[in-house]
Amino acid sequence: MPVDLICLTPQERTIYQALVDAAENKQVCPNYLDLNELVGYESASASVGVVKRLEAKGLIVVSRYQRFRRVQIVATGLWTARSPSMHVERPHVPRGARRAVPADRKPYKGRL
Repeated sequence: MPVDLICLTPQERTIYQALVDAAENKQVCPNYLDLNELVGYESASASVGVVKRLEAKGLIVVSRYQRFRRVQIVATGLWTARSPSMHVERPHVPRGARRAVPADRKPYKGRL
């Protein structure tokens, strides 16, 4: 086992292995609900944190789009497959962030 993987928790190892398997088999990246079920998490956002930790540790690279994501395994360079429903490669814009494309309307000033 590589040195980087020794420092992972059992849950991180399980999710990392699921991502590796998906990339090696050219499958779509598992969604968070599938990852939650795999590890046994009850919280809807628990596996989101695990994927972010794996990304912070440099084991994976995540490309987020509006409704999908692709994951690259850094050790092998393999990517998970694109979702068949993914027609546009529009980057993910987090809620509350400024728009990627400027709007043609004036910004809301609020009540005076």
